[in-house]
Amino acid sequence: MTQHMKLVQEKYGNNSDVVILSYSVTPWIDTVSRLNDYAEANGINSPNWHLLTGSRSEIYTLARTSYFAEEDLGFTKDSTEFLHTEYVLLIDQSKRIRGIYNGTLQLEMEQMMEDIGTLLN
Repeated sequence: MTQHMKLVQEKYGNNSDVVILSYSVTPWIDTVSRLNDYAEANGINSPNWHLLTGSRSEIYTLARTSYFAEEDLGFTKDSTEFLHTEYVLLIDQSKRIRGIYNGTLQLEMEQMMEDIGTLLN
């Protein structure tokens, strides 16, 4: 997934209108220092790509309620139960979801980049 997101970084990494937020799925392990090491090891160097960590409960609640990262819709899990999704959401400046893409598929990330270009125009 990181390698596919790097395609977005390569194309839009210096465009301040495009911001990438990557939330830790293991915030009990991922300190700011560890995320910085991950970014360095993986060539994440855009000033607009932010690797975020925090309270597990807050991250998981945000993912489930704002980013719809729940496998079983209608079934709410405990806020501390492990959560991971391969989906990437494209959200416009008005906070509207404009697309949902499988981040493990390069073709879908290429479509997202086209959609970003459309939004920027």
